[in-house]
Formats: sequence, structure tokens, C-alpha cells
Amino acid sequence: MGSKYAWTGVVLAGGKSTRMGQDKALLEVDGKPMLLRAIEKLKPHVRELLVIGEPRKYGHIWPGVLPDEIPGLGPLGGIVTAMGAARHDRLLVLAVDVPGVNAELLERLTRELPDDADALVPRHGESLEPLVAAYHRRCASAFMDHITRSQLSMQGALADVQAAFLDIQPGEKGWPADLFRNVNSPSDL
Repeated sequence: MGSKYAWTGVVLAGGKSTRMGQDKALLEVDGKPMLLRAIEKLKPHVRELLVIGEPRKYGHIWPGVLPDEIPGLGPLGGIVTAMGAARHDRLLVLAVDVPGVNAELLERLTRELPDDADALVPRHGESLEPLVAAYHRRCASAFMDHITRSQLSMQGALADVQAAFLDIQPGEKGWPADLFRNVNSPSDL
């Protein structure tokens, strides 16, 4: 299915944005909607780009917007939807609300996903960043099992696949301090 080095980029634009009070994906940072910023970040690293979210809300920003196959399942559902639609076996996933992610991190995820691993997830201290990560389509059945059992935690799903970790300390060795900063409310901007 496509070459070993062909990647599908996935922007997870869904989510209820309850704390934000408005749609995070359409929120502008430096004059650009966060969704467009995420698309522009992923584009150089992938051959195909999908946005998982509501086509009605985001179709004007990007033509390849897919709704969640089963709404309400959070990021795990979005990733499984993307795995079903992707043309390539390897997926580079980026949540729409992590504006500090840089090209170097995305580049390392695509370059360093081990052949025998199903996922490569950044880790800093005890924290994992499964929404800024590389996945192989092999994860789909384990992730679906979690969904079937209504276990929607990404951490739990990762425990059932061959996950490798990329240890990164934001603020050290040239990494920006806000690399994984999550925008949940207007004050986070």
C-alpha cells in the first residue's frame, strides 16, 4: 500500500471545545485558523493529508475533511477513522490544539518510527503525547477493541500495541518550552 516512506498526515480537528467556548480549529493564532496552521505544519512531511472533523465546519479550509465514523469517541475514534481512510500504512497524527509543535519533531517521528513498532509517541517525564505521534495501520484492530469495550483512553490503547517512545524534554536541547502546550481556553493563547 504505498511505499515504506509514504505517510498520511492526520489533523484531529474534532472535539467539543467546551472550555474554549468556541471552535478551537477555527480559532485564529497570528491571523490563521489553528486548523490551517496544523495542516501547513504536516503538509511537508506527508503524501496525503486528512482532517478528521466536521466537513460542514471545516470543508472551506481543506477539502479532505472526514467525519468520525462513530462520533463521540474522542481522539481514539478519530485515529481509527483515519486508519480506515488513509492510502498509506503510516500515519502522522497532529491534534489541532497543539500550536507549539515544530517541523523538527514531525520530521523525527516520520524518520524514527521503528519497523517493528506500531507507534512512536513523544514522552517527557511521565507524560505521553499520543496526539502528536506516528502510528502504523497495524494499530487499528487493537484500537477498535478498546472502542468496542468503551475504553477510549489513548494511554490504555497504546498499552496494547508495540509502542516506541521518543524522549523529549521541552525547553531542553533546543526544544521549545511550549512544544506540547495545549490550547484549551482563550487564556492559553
